[in-house]
Amino acid sequence: MRATRLIVLAISVAAGLLLAPSIAGAHDMNATVKVGADSVRVEVFFEEDIPAEFAKVSVTDATGTEVAAGTADERGVWTFPTPIPGQYTLSATCIGHAAPVSFTVAAAEAPPVVYTGDRLNKTVGLTAGAGGLLGVSALVWLLRRRRG
Repeated sequence: MRATRLIVLAISVAAGLLLAPSIAGAHDMNATVKVGADSVRVEVFFEEDIPAEFAKVSVTDATGTEVAAGTADERGVWTFPTPIPGQYTLSATCIGHAAPVSFTVAAAEAPPVVYTGDRLNKTVGLTAGAGGLLGVSALVWLLRRRRG
């Protein structure tokens, strides 16, 4: 009887680890980058467009060299002079959250382009989480029913 409980516990823990999402999106943070001719505007925000006040922001080029760094204001906005043409990665961090965004500065004068980081689809995440919990619950229920 004790061995059965340990097996059920081990299976439940293993299933929970296997079904857990690799990225937690409960309080997701994201950023947008708008490349203009003279400046780059960065907006850092949490879910439901809540500004990430005073987020630390860093921009690196394709070699990993930091080309700009700063802090967003109380609206989650930070601007910096447009760097030379090339590929860049913006990294914004705020209270344990991070939002990376890749963007390109074009060689010719081009219209402004807005780049946004990837976000987890909430419906898929909630469905996977609820399905995993229901699956583990059903497995435990079946194991307990077989025993009795």
